[in-house]
Amino acid sequence: MDRKELQLLSMYIVSESDKSKLSKLQLLNFVMEASEHQLMTFILDDQIIKTDEISEQIIEARFKVMEAGGRVAKLRKSYSSLTGVGFPVMWSLYRKIRSIYDVCTKRCGKFEVNTSRRQHCMLKCKVEKHKAQLVAAKKAKNDKETQKAKTNLMKANAALQKSIASFKSRGAEE
Repeated sequence: MDRKELQLLSMYIVSESDKSKLSKLQLLNFVMEASEHQLMTFILDDQIIKTDEISEQIIEARFKVMEAGGRVAKLRKSYSSLTGVGFPVMWSLYRKIRSIYDVCTKRCGKFEVNTSRRQHCMLKCKVEKHKAQLVAAKKAKNDKETQKAKTNLMKANAALQKSIASFKSRGAEE
């Protein structure tokens, strides 16, 4: 694993942690400056250490063992399945921010892989959201917003019907 991959895995760990925003920023700064061995230790133990020649040999040996089937392999699998090829930190930040402002992203799995089931869930949620917007617009007696909500609801319903048809054609349940 090269330094760039170690940095990406470390950034992924930081972004998924429950630490405060300030702590995450400090850790991300560390990740950008750390040596390969320091990154390996961070991935293995969630610790920041100074390394010397002997500790680097021990870290490399531990990392090779863990890379074969332990925590590193699981992290690499998570990171790969979530991002395909690309930028795990940007992707996870995007999904986190989106889940703050979008109920559907939060409800259908903010860090789930974008499968057809997740897309179907998103469509069902959007239909519910547009129905609620329509009701609110009607209550407020705002004709412009009512028309906009009706249009959005029709589009969301059409997309949901396509998804339902796709699921049925494959013999899958909703």
